[in-house]
Amino acid sequence: MKKHSFVFGALLLGISGVLCKILGALYKIPLTNILGTQGMGIYYLIFPIYSFLLSIASYSLTIVISKKISQAFSSKNYFEINKVFKCGLILLVFLGLVLGLFVCFFSRIIARLQGVENAYVCYLVIAPAIIAVCIQSVFKGFFQGLQNMVPTALSQIIEQIVKLSLGFTFAFLLFKKGVVYGAFGALVGLSLSEIITCLFFVIYYIIFKAKNKFLFKFSKTKYNLFKEMWVIFKESLPFMLSSVILPMSLVIDSFLIINTLKYLGFEKGFATSLLGVNSGIINTLVGLPTAVCGAFCVVIIPYITFALSKKDYTNISNKIEISVKITFFLCLPCVLFFGIFSKEILSVLYSYSFAGEYSLNLASTLLTVSCINVLYLSFLQITTSVLQALNRSYLPVLSLSIALIFKVILEVLLISNPYINIVGAVISNSVCYFFSSVVNLIFIKKEIPLNFSFYRLIICPLISSLFSYFSAEVLLNLIFKSFSALNILISFLFAGLFYVILIFVLKGLSGKEIKAIFNRNKQRI
Repeated sequence: MKKHSFVFGALLLGISGVLCKILGALYKIPLTNILGTQGMGIYYLIFPIYSFLLSIASYSLTIVISKKISQAFSSKNYFEINKVFKCGLILLVFLGLVLGLFVCFFSRIIARLQGVENAYVCYLVIAPAIIAVCIQSVFKGFFQGLQNMVPTALSQIIEQIVKLSLGFTFAFLLFKKGVVYGAFGALVGLSLSEIITCLFFVIYYIIFKAKNKFLFKFSKTKYNLFKEMWVIFKESLPFMLSSVILPMSLVIDSFLIINTLKYLGFEKGFATSLLGVNSGIINTLVGLPTAVCGAFCVVIIPYITFALSKKDYTNISNKIEISVKITFFLCLPCVLFFGIFSKEILSVLYSYSFAGEYSLNLASTLLTVSCINVLYLSFLQITTSVLQALNRSYLPVLSLSIALIFKVILEVLLISNPYINIVGAVISNSVCYFFSSVVNLIFIKKEIPLNFSFYRLIICPLISSLFSYFSAEVLLNLIFKSFSALNILISFLFAGLFYVILIFVLKGLSGKEIKAIFNRNKQRI
């Protein structure tokens, strides 16, 4: 059985994450053009609750399963690996059913509290998706604990392809009945994509089991099933607390933003449209580069767990340093380009979504203000995952909880100002992400000694970003002399290639780090 090097696994998930975000953009851009910002506002009313419930059952338990399997993997305890998998599967099937039924029973109440009562039908259709994602989480934790990132990467792509094809089709067909039914159709595609992805994991697991029979030959030692399930659940509680805070922030936004705007006198449809612009358009763009950084968050936990079991602190320090460095390398140019070319990017991608120049200018302002969140959110994700891997999961809970309190207070104050309105949500998010990231980094440095090169971490990507920006400006203004979709695409691709070349020329990465990126570990257990 092959296992992947740390950076190879992260790049594998990063590439699949970018592909998924591109597929997601290919899906959401025409979907936004069909449903409009009001329809997307309804669509994104559902997601905070959906993400919050999955964070309770799915993400946190995936981490625990991954860590426990990684620990057993390091000592070749195959019995423990299979025991954790079986107990985790039963536990997550049960939790998925409970949460799915919860959504069905309370759909009307939730939709009414959010200010769009007829959106309750959208909650009904995501119940099967919750169950399917919970089951997927067990398989993800199993394979990630074995340092095999291939099934997770493939599942992400399959999920997006199915969601794109079916979601767009159902949204297009049902939109004729109204914007709520259009959003309902898109969510039908979401549920079907999760169910099909779940079937993929089952098939992959069966094939994997047939090819690696030695992993499943273990002594039939008896154990208390319910006791083991309780142990897994109890160990997941600290991860659960840290993983639900960001989704909780989005849940608060889903209740707060529309109702606050309505209180200020904004019409309900317009208030929903503002939420749709922020959640459906701006957050989608900001989420594209953070998907790559999120890959390091997934990979770093089992690898640090494995290194901790060997007491290899030098290896842990190296993995943290390269994760933080690549996060900066990926995010800094995105911050620059989103901030400067916000209006051009939006006018090309969402040309049919904005009703007039005012809507486009508002969205451009939101993207300009929120561009820094590409860096803050990515850095928050990686520092949280590092602390979780170091068995300090209560620390990001502390930093995020304090930040969330300040965020809500600041958000209410800013949104209540009619001249700031929806922009206040973006500003408060930036403050929340920045504060939590800095505090998390302080906690990490107390646990593990880190030795960052200021030149390689900050100066090199900053210089490279500025030169890549100037190259894009030259192409667009002096050579192409127009901002068509094709010209922007070519200019950005050239600027991106130029940026990567400059990183290597300016020696932003050491020879050891470059070797780590392209090294693939093929050792057998």
